[in-house]
Amino acid sequence: MPEALYRGILLTERPVLDDVRSVLFDYRAMLLAAMAAIADRYERTPDYPFIDTKLDLITGEDFAEDDPLKGPNAVYGWIQGRGLESLAGHCRWMRRHNLAPELRQRLEHIAADVLQVLIDIRARNAGHLSFFMTREGDPFTPDEKGGIRTLTLTEESSYGFSDLFSSKGMVAAARYLGLRDAEAEAMEYCRRVDDAIRKGRFTTDQISLDPGNPTAPRPGRHPHGAFMIQIGAAALLAEHRIPGSVAMGLRLIGHEMQTYVNLNGRVPRLREYDFWEAVDDDGGPYEEDGKILSDPGHVLEFIGLTLKFTSAVRENALADAGQLKEISGVEAHMPALLAHTFAGGFQPGPGGICKIFDLVSRTPANTDMPWWNLPETLRAAAYCFSIARSTAQRQNALGIFSACHNAFTRHFVRPDLHLMSYQTRNEAGRVVPVIPATADADPGYHTGLSIIDVLEIFENACVLSQK
Repeated sequence: MPEALYRGILLTERPVLDDVRSVLFDYRAMLLAAMAAIADRYERTPDYPFIDTKLDLITGEDFAEDDPLKGPNAVYGWIQGRGLESLAGHCRWMRRHNLAPELRQRLEHIAADVLQVLIDIRARNAGHLSFFMTREGDPFTPDEKGGIRTLTLTEESSYGFSDLFSSKGMVAAARYLGLRDAEAEAMEYCRRVDDAIRKGRFTTDQISLDPGNPTAPRPGRHPHGAFMIQIGAAALLAEHRIPGSVAMGLRLIGHEMQTYVNLNGRVPRLREYDFWEAVDDDGGPYEEDGKILSDPGHVLEFIGLTLKFTSAVRENALADAGQLKEISGVEAHMPALLAHTFAGGFQPGPGGICKIFDLVSRTPANTDMPWWNLPETLRAAAYCFSIARSTAQRQNALGIFSACHNAFTRHFVRPDLHLMSYQTRNEAGRVVPVIPATADADPGYHTGLSIIDVLEIFENACVLSQK
């Protein structure tokens, strides 16, 4: 059992590279434990062809069969898409390091099954997936009486986050499994999602399960989330040397930096490197009730995905001279953006990163601390360490890594539950039943793919330091 190998080692406030090396074994155990749990849960119900992480992360119990929004008949498009990308990413990592070959074969079987199921569901829903679907693949939304109301998707329906997550997950799985026809279909899906984002035809499909985190589209409010997450698709395509991936990634990153980040004091009343969650119709920071909101986790995720993309482009020598110059300019901003965002969002007392920070009052606007922004920050800090241009930048990145690692290890990770994590804690440090996005547990997306990148970066750095 991988859980038995986990030690829960903590770091000093100012670690050096050798200190970081001491915690990497725990992260390998975490990845393998989560994947083993996913395989076990999938195989126990042969008639349920979906990635199953339907367990309450507070009680450790499965959700009730008849729960309309948490039970097995509420299939989350987000989880299936994220889960496919996770399975492919973990299998690649396990194959690369010759880890757990029997488990890897089980995961490959699951990935092939789920990939085909998503292909079939898209075919019956005019090329779309949905936030909520029945196990038959029918989209639905909660109704006012606590039941569900079926939705009809057409070719005219907007693409949403279920499409975004699923398109890149399907590309990753089909590519890994060597399924050329499925890969071609997934690539076309990914291009259509990207086109919708670029042309402003993308609409969030998220149905908020947390009253404190409203997600419904609002007129005049244009959030950055789709652009940020699609950078992950560009990184995936760059890793596989897909033509056009460099231009795609630079376009997305450029839009983010030019539209949502305060560079060179272009919004004088805000601070340099402030990053707002949305803009208004005029392209300025979206303001409501005197507040300009930032989601520190989304900013930190942006940093990690951006540097994952630039790393893949550099490693595969995909960029021309002009693109390399643009990449260098982007990378130069990332350590400062990391330091600035972390300083505002991290709550050292309870140990976590707040959900929402107000850039006007410089205080948290939503003090809940979800789990996912910590591993995303671990990735961002690791990449910033790898591109640092000074000793001070390297030390700052390691200090941020240490703070997030210790908070994650002390307060979120459950050694008694597959090394999965509590979803949310409040400002008092208590675990609370707040659902950040989906009731389903993370299928190794935030707390898996991010950690794989961390391992690769620091394992390579440790090897280089010994030469």
